[in-house]
Amino acid sequence: MSLHVGQQVVCVNDAFSPCPYWRRAVSALPKLGMVYTVRHIREAHGLIGLTFFEIVSPHAHFSEGYVEPAFNSKNFRPVRRTSIAVFEEILQDAPAPADTPELV
Repeated sequence: MSLHVGQQVVCVNDAFSPCPYWRRAVSALPKLGMVYTVRHIREAHGLIGLTFFEIVSPHAHFSEGYVEPAFNSKNFRPVRRTSIAVFEEILQDAPAPADTPELV
């Protein structure tokens, strides 16, 4: 999965690290199904960490230095933009509704 700064992602798994130190450092946890905008991406210990414009936590001391806690990228997927063009095309091909009296 390719991620980049500015990309919108949706939280698909809200089971984040149980580490007490990490949890104390995080100001808020992403919520399942909510959309977030990637602010920074970094790698640490084989994991890809994301920070978001919508959640800003204070920096804390971690093994990779004095950094903002990040969220595991595996808990997110890119937002899928859906086009309604296919539905508009179906409507154009559909027969006009029958002239029926309106029910009141």
